Amino acid sequence: MTEWLAGWLLNYLVHSTVLLGGVWAIERAGWLKHPAWREAFWRWAFFGAVLTASLQPLLHGTRVTLPGEVAAPSAPSAALATAAAQPALPAEPMTLPAAHPAPVVDESMTRRRELLHDAFAALLLSWPLIAALGMALTMLRWLSLRREVRALPPCDDDELRQAAAELARSAGVAMPALRLSPVWPSPLVAPGGQICLPASLMRTLDGQQRVAVLAHEIAHLRRRDPGWRLAARLVSQLGWLQPLNRLATRRLDLLAELSCDAWAAAEAGAMPLAESLYVCARDGAATGRAKRGRRAMPVLASAMAAARSPLMARMHALLEESPMSDSTPSRRRLGRLALAAGLCALALSVPMLVIGKVPRLKIDVGAVLGDHKVTRYVHDDNGHEQRASYDGDLVFNDDETDVVSLDRKLEISETERGVTRRAEIVNDGRGGTTRRFWIDDKEQPLDADARQWLSGQIGLVAELTQGSEPRARRLLQRGGTAAVLADIEKSRDTFVRRSRIEALLAVGRQDDATLSRLIAQSATLDGDFDRRSALDAVVAHRTLSPALQREVLQATERMQGAFERRQVLEGLAPQLSRDAAVMAEWQQAVRGIDGDFEKRSAIVTLVEAQKRVDRALALSVLGAVEAIRGDFERAQVLIALAERMPADAELIARYRQAARGLSTHERGRVEEALDHLTPA
Repeated sequence: MTEWLAGWLLNYLVHSTVLLGGVWAIERAGWLKHPAWREAFWRWAFFGAVLTASLQPLLHGTRVTLPGEVAAPSAPSAALATAAAQPALPAEPMTLPAAHPAPVVDESMTRRRELLHDAFAALLLSWPLIAALGMALTMLRWLSLRREVRALPPCDDDELRQAAAELARSAGVAMPALRLSPVWPSPLVAPGGQICLPASLMRTLDGQQRVAVLAHEIAHLRRRDPGWRLAARLVSQLGWLQPLNRLATRRLDLLAELSCDAWAAAEAGAMPLAESLYVCARDGAATGRAKRGRRAMPVLASAMAAARSPLMARMHALLEESPMSDSTPSRRRLGRLALAAGLCALALSVPMLVIGKVPRLKIDVGAVLGDHKVTRYVHDDNGHEQRASYDGDLVFNDDETDVVSLDRKLEISETERGVTRRAEIVNDGRGGTTRRFWIDDKEQPLDADARQWLSGQIGLVAELTQGSEPRARRLLQRGGTAAVLADIEKSRDTFVRRSRIEALLAVGRQDDATLSRLIAQSATLDGDFDRRSALDAVVAHRTLSPALQREVLQATERMQGAFERRQVLEGLAPQLSRDAAVMAEWQQAVRGIDGDFEKRSAIVTLVEAQKRVDRALALSVLGAVEAIRGDFERAQVLIALAERMPADAELIARYRQAARGLSTHERGRVEEALDHLTPA
């Protein structure tokens, strides 16, 4: 039974690779432009691999010999074995050939083959066990989610219930139960066909937007997406070693959302649905920052705005009026069916892999549960590679430039500009150490230059072992803040410098001069992620002076990524000064962001961080709005600003000037937002 199951799983891995890889290649070649056919192909390939792997035993098989396994005897060997079993014949004189020396057995090679053999055995035996556990947990989560949703309070809004009944009739499904959820930020269809609506979201959306939300969720019921989603999770657990399954599930999730968007747009309008999608995504992002009283979206539910949902692609599909339909011209169907049949034939033509015997798994318990540990560190930055490996624990001197004692061995190597330096420190068993040094695999004397290099590498190992914060505290005690800053500036490694910047900020309050040097160091780090992380730590350290805020804003100009730059601006928003120079730098930083979505997010975060927007801030926001080209994004900023800006006639005139050029629909929304400032 074990051999059969291991063979089936191995065939599933081969078939799923052929099918999913084939669909991916066909999609990349542009032969699956129609979304409905794309979904059909991805779904067929994802679930079809289970079917073809099950049908394969009816066709043919090819035995696989695992590494280290003794192969079946060949025909001559079998014949000799048969002859040996026959009665012995009278002996005849014969001449024996000269004896040959016995082959020498390489014990190390035999051991490596045995280890590889055991690794394959462990993999094949663990696959069905982990798959069964994952599938069982999936079913338990499905049942738990179903019970949890049933315990939510029902929706008593008659308008929503009437809209749901009409949409259900249009979709040809039973009237779903509507529940109000205080914990999930997005609407979702839960197991059992129940629709959960966030109470806060229903209060935020207007009537048509709420109908669009209901239409989207009922479209999931119309397509039976909850059942498909559960089946996809079970297949993913069954084939947990197949990395392409993640790609397939993401494709299927996106295509399901596009299909539901198209049906909902036809029933309730594209613009209300796009607006509700934006509000869901915004609330979800706010929830991710707050993380109070809210929970992550359940993976077994079809959520309207999940964390991985490609929001902009969906909104573009809606606003560009390119919906996903369920049909395709009949003249193209034959070609699509031929492609599907060809992939199926290709999968079935792969010889079946049969595991002749699953060997017994051997584990050296002493090696696993021994009294020592092995720690390895590898860092590669544009060809500059550093490695460290040591057994057991290390004890460093006070300056962390040398190893006082170690349990076994420390190996350090660095490759830079094609030259590799390597050192080895070994416990000699008498309380001391022996040291050796190589350059490009040629042993060299441990001279002054080698000792200086080794001291720097040992310092890096000490920091990685103990963390940057203890290092910062020791340097503060010995040389004050200047010593820590000098330590930051001398390091060439971006990760180490960022870690030391964050450590200095964590050990105590720093003055403006120190923060200014840290901002300058943050700007010189390699990579937007490290720059953003360091600047975020500076901004979160304390309220910055206007001069320091300008330096932070200027440092963002070195960032290439729009997301990273927006993150820094959003972190600075609650304390942003109204100083004219600061606001000018802020406008320039916003204008330098690529993408209207990121610009809008940065501006709206600043506006919403204020209880009341004064005239100076409103003018700065209106100046930044000019850099946004998209009507929808510009309108969202103006609407957010109108809720908080003062009723100033000149400001309102400037506001309306910023709204010029918007579409009629967006212009109407922007004017409506001004109603509370311009009473009739």
